[in-house]
Amino acid sequence: MRSLRFVAVGLTAVVLALLPAAPALAHVLLESAQPNGDGSVTLTFSFDHGCDGAPTEALVVRVPDGSTVLSAGQPGGWRGAVKGNTVEWTGPGVADGTKAAFTLTARLSGKVGAPLLFPTTQRCAGGKGYEWIGVEDASEEPAPRLIATAAVLDPALNPSAPPAVGADGATNVQVAVALGAFTVLGALAAHVTRRRGTSASR
Repeated sequence: MRSLRFVAVGLTAVVLALLPAAPALAHVLLESAQPNGDGSVTLTFSFDHGCDGAPTEALVVRVPDGSTVLSAGQPGGWRGAVKGNTVEWTGPGVADGTKAAFTLTARLSGKVGAPLLFPTTQRCAGGKGYEWIGVEDASEEPAPRLIATAAVLDPALNPSAPPAVGADGATNVQVAVALGAFTVLGALAAHVTRRRGTSASR
């Protein structure tokens, strides 16, 4: 498990070094997904922008179909209310450029390896807002998302899901990171080879 972790970290570092720097984008992000050991997972959503300068006054997050919200965090000065498979937080305006984080605990349903989308509405002062519901990462307003692993899916909701820990003790999350890094490196190598071939033909 330790060697796999080192490989994953090393490959990720190589991939990041090879990729061009990208400008920061204004999104509501699914910042982390922490399994709690009982089939539930704690999700943290964050943003650091308002709506064209207007402060954020509410955030509404919907979990994927078949999933269940257990509880909502209560950030300082804000109130989180669970309504079915949706959590709505309301509170005093968060100024544009100020980071805010909101947590919820849920039991997630899905398929290992498939993206889980969390359609989100950001409401701001003056009636402004964003609908972060795009299915694709390249959408103008993409929904917060994560790639499902057995570590974050509730076994009771996903009886056919593989075990969260492999025979060698490596979690599916670690394996996914390593395989993802290998895939990206392979794609980069193929791209560089094609470009060299094109240059040589000229």
